[in-house]
Parts: sequence; structure tokens; C-alpha cells
Amino acid sequence: MRVLDEHTGLVYAPVAQVRTTLLDAVEATFANAPVPLRVDVNREQGWVEARGQWWWCGRFEVGEDPVGARVVHRTYNLARGLSGWLAPYTVGRGHRKNGRDALAKALEDVGRRLSCRTELL
Repeated sequence: MRVLDEHTGLVYAPVAQVRTTLLDAVEATFANAPVPLRVDVNREQGWVEARGQWWWCGRFEVGEDPVGARVVHRTYNLARGLSGWLAPYTVGRGHRKNGRDALAKALEDVGRRLSCRTELL
């Protein structure tokens, strides 16, 4: 897997609360996507990811930060060979903005649910 883009945000709340809230919300969002996705969650390690189409993986990870929790969203290119080289320039072009927007929406949702401050870095 090669990283296409990475975005980071902060949640000013205890990491355990953020982890539970964010993983539940994102897992539900992935499960209700308009396209078929394979969704995997590792609550112990603090991540949820979806794999879809033939080349794409999106992952949210929640970790510790001095202010509470650090949330990272990464989009990965799963394609191999020539397709792997072309994907960032063709089907992957919009995912940089989409990834940032997805993280912003997730942070806003978690902040609302936990009544806390969030920050998109």
C-alpha cells in the first residue's frame, strides 16, 4: 500500500472517548456507502478502514496527543504495476480533497457528539 494523501486533526477530549465515538461513526458511514466496501476495524489499535473499487483504501486512525487525541486520515493506493503508477493521476486525483473533507466532517461530528473542540491541521 502506498500513501496517496494524509490529513491530521486534533480532538480536545480523552483518547478513549474519541476512539470509541469516531470508530463507531466512521464504521457506520463506510457501511452505508453507495458503493460496496470491505470495512475492517481494529478497536484495540484504534483504526477503521474501507477498501473499495480496485485500487483504494481509506483509513482513520486515532492515537494519543497531549491535547487529547490525534486523528489521521490516509488514502492508500492498492493498485499494482502500471495501474498503480497511473491511479494517482487518474482515479485518485480527487481523493486529496475528499480525504481532507472526510476528516473535517468526522472531526465536526466527534466534536458535536462529545461537546469538545476539534482542529483540522
